[in-house]
Amino acid sequence: MKKYIIVFILILFMILPLFSALIELKNNYIKIIGDPETGRFIIKTTGGDPKLTTDQDVLLLYEDYPPTSFTTLRIDGRNYKFGDEMGTFITRLMKRDNKIICVWVIRNIEIMQNLRFVKGPTTGNIDTVEISYTIWNKDSREHTVGIRIMLDTYLGKEDGAPFRIPGVGPVTTEKAFEGDKIPEYWYSYDDLGNPTVRAQGTVKIEGTPVPDKIIYASWERFNKYLWDFTIKEGRSFRRSIIGPLDSAVAIYWKPRKFNPNDTFTVKTYYGLYGATIYKGKVFNISLGGPLTTSGEPFLVTADIQNVSPYKAKNVIAEIMLPKGLKLMNNETNKKRLGTLKSKEIKKTSWNILPDKTVTGIITYKVKVSGIVQGKLEIAIAERKVNYKGPKKEIIYTLYDFSEINKLIAEMNALLRKNNEKLDELNRLIQQKGPYSQKQAIADRKKINQRVNNTKKVKKKLPNAVKTAIKKSKK
Repeated sequence: MKKYIIVFILILFMILPLFSALIELKNNYIKIIGDPETGRFIIKTTGGDPKLTTDQDVLLLYEDYPPTSFTTLRIDGRNYKFGDEMGTFITRLMKRDNKIICVWVIRNIEIMQNLRFVKGPTTGNIDTVEISYTIWNKDSREHTVGIRIMLDTYLGKEDGAPFRIPGVGPVTTEKAFEGDKIPEYWYSYDDLGNPTVRAQGTVKIEGTPVPDKIIYASWERFNKYLWDFTIKEGRSFRRSIIGPLDSAVAIYWKPRKFNPNDTFTVKTYYGLYGATIYKGKVFNISLGGPLTTSGEPFLVTADIQNVSPYKAKNVIAEIMLPKGLKLMNNETNKKRLGTLKSKEIKKTSWNILPDKTVTGIITYKVKVSGIVQGKLEIAIAERKVNYKGPKKEIIYTLYDFSEINKLIAEMNALLRKNNEKLDELNRLIQQKGPYSQKQAIADRKKINQRVNNTKKVKKKLPNAVKTAIKKSKK
C-alpha cells in the first residue's frame, strides 16, 4: 500500500508543475487559459453574461491538456500544427500588455499568436476573445502559406450543440461555406428559452481579410485531416457511427504567395452571444443583432420556438421598424414560417440599414403570430441599436516638400563646409603648423559668410511651407 502511495505522490509532483505553468488572462466575463508547451488555449467564462445566472465558470472550448483546439499552417503544400515539435518557439506563451502572445517559427516562417479581449458585437461587454495570427516570411525565398483556425466548441456541458447561421438556420451536420456564402457570424446555445450559456463566433471583422472558407464538422474530422477534406452533406457531428456528438468549426485562409519579408494577419472572434430573449406561453423569441452601427447594414436574427404542446400554424414573424431604420432592397418585413411543431425552433432574419434621419438609441420590434388550437397567438420581442452617425472620414493632406527639401539641403551643405574648415583649423593648431594672421582673417570671413547664408536660407523656410500647403489644396 505504501508503495502505491509513494508512486501516486511522485506522479502528482510530476503533474503539478505542468498545471502551475498554465498562463491565465481573465476579466469579469471571460478568461483564457494557455498551455505554454503547445501554445494552445481554452476559453471559459468567469462571471459570464450578467443577464444569465447559469453561465458562470463554464466552458466555451473543450478542456483538455494539451487543448484540443489548434491551428494548422499549410506551408508549400505541407501541413504543420502550430506549436508542435516540428517548429521552435522563439517566444513561449506569455502575458504582455493585457494579451497572451507567443511566437513560433518553422521553415523560416515566423507566426505570432495573439489573444486578447475585445467588446462583444452583440453584448457590448468585453466578453469576447480576439484570436489573431501574424505570418512573416523571414526566409530569403518565396513560400506559399495558408492558415486554418479550428475551435473545438463546448457549451457548458454540451459538446455537440448545433451552430446557428444567420440566413441559413441551424447547422447540425457537416457543412461548408465559401466566397460570398460565408456568414458574418455564427452562434450557438444549448436551450433557447433557458440557455445555460450562449456563444458567438464572428467571422467577418472590419479591416481584416475575409476567410476563404468555413467548415462545420465533427472534431474527429478536423483532427484526422489537418487541412482540407471532402465535405459530406448530412454527415453527423458524431465522432463515430455510435460515438457522442462533438461539433467543431474551422476558419480557412487559403495558401497565398509570401515574398521575403511579407506579412499577413488574420483574425477571428469567439465569446459570448448577446440576444434579447422573450419568453411567452406559446412562443419564445431570441432576437439578435449588433448593439451599435455607424451606418453600415446590419443583420437582425430571430429564433422562434413553439413552447406549447400543440402545433402552431400559419406562423409569421414581422419586423416593425421605427423612424431611423429601413429594410434593405428586396427584403420583406413579414417572413412566413409555416407550421411549428411543439418544441420546434425556426429561424429567420432581416437585413437592416439606418436611414440616417435619427441618431442615438433606436428600438425595433419583432412580432410573431400563429394559430394554435384555432386561436390567434401573438408574441413581441424588442431590441435596441445605437446609431452613432456615419464614420468620420479621415482626410489626408499631401504636401509638396520639394522646395523645402532643396533649402534644407543647401543649409546642410553650408554647415558641412563650415565643419570641414573648423576641423582643418583644429588639426593645424594641434600640429602647431604655420598659420598666418592673414589666412585666419580670411577663413573667419568665409565661416561668418556661410553662417549668414544659412540664416538667410532658414528665413525662406516658412514661405516654402506656405507654398507647399497652397499646392496641396489645388
